[in-house]
Amino acid sequence: MKRLVQVLMLLVLIAVLAISPVTNANDAFPRKTVEFVVPWAAGGGVDTLMRAIAAVFPKYANNEQMIIKNVPGGGGAIGFNEAAKARPDGYTLTSGTTPLITKIHMTPVPFGLESFEPVMLFADIPCYIMVPTDSPYQNLQDYVADAKKRPGKITLGNSGAGGGNHLVALAFEQYAGIKLNHIPFEGGGKSFTALMGKHVDSVIGSSPEGIPQALAGELRILGIFGDQQLAQFPQVLTAAQQGFDFTGTMWRGIVAPKGTPKAIIDRLDQIFKNCMNDPEFMKRAEEMTAPLKYMGPAEFGEFMKTEDVRWKELIINSKLGDRYKNLY
Repeated sequence: MKRLVQVLMLLVLIAVLAISPVTNANDAFPRKTVEFVVPWAAGGGVDTLMRAIAAVFPKYANNEQMIIKNVPGGGGAIGFNEAAKARPDGYTLTSGTTPLITKIHMTPVPFGLESFEPVMLFADIPCYIMVPTDSPYQNLQDYVADAKKRPGKITLGNSGAGGGNHLVALAFEQYAGIKLNHIPFEGGGKSFTALMGKHVDSVIGSSPEGIPQALAGELRILGIFGDQQLAQFPQVLTAAQQGFDFTGTMWRGIVAPKGTPKAIIDRLDQIFKNCMNDPEFMKRAEEMTAPLKYMGPAEFGEFMKTEDVRWKELIINSKLGDRYKNLY
């Protein structure tokens, strides 16, 4: 009788397994804390957005945490290099952003686009120039007019030499036919701290950098380098609306070290897509004036390759940086 019961229980277990959906082993990922390397100091655009994602991450990641590790230095190179050398197991990630591409082509660095696996894109954010509210500049037209009168005298802070914001500023400088005095900082947070202290005349940034201060009336946005105005600042015109046919955006994405298994990449994509669509995160993104835009691993990978070509051509044609100085 005992033997018969054991056999019946075994048959029931087999039947249950047969009709239950097969669980992918990677659905159990992650099994421990995920570390996200932000290659700049705390307080910048990437740092702030990733902390907002980290707040909802456990809901979709088996209740595991994602911690933000700030590794500033070298215009992002130190942090990117640390992430590139990490174990490719999905537990160390970093920022797939415009500055990753621009840094690769501005200076010799021990990593390249091929050092990373694309996970997903979640935002494409326009740059802008900000000044203190008591600045004489009311808009981009005022700013450019004075820059033409006083070449090299207006100081413009950025989040790091060779970074995305810096490159957009240089591109606008060339487009407008002006000369600015570019002041690099280790991250967007520090550049806006300097602006608040009036150590620089202006700063180029992208959401959410400087947005709380602008909403509080402490800083003024001169113009938006995007296709649309920002909903929270209806009085601020785009560059195009002010007569400058110029755009410059900072896309925000996530990448993993090269060699991370596809199954883990797909699982991370699923987790972060859920985070991106989480009501709590969407509310925070709206508060930070961060337009959301999704691309999965394959599409994001192709997008980064296109951006790689675009920024490399701009850097070489503009004779910027020192990676290609033998061509100048």
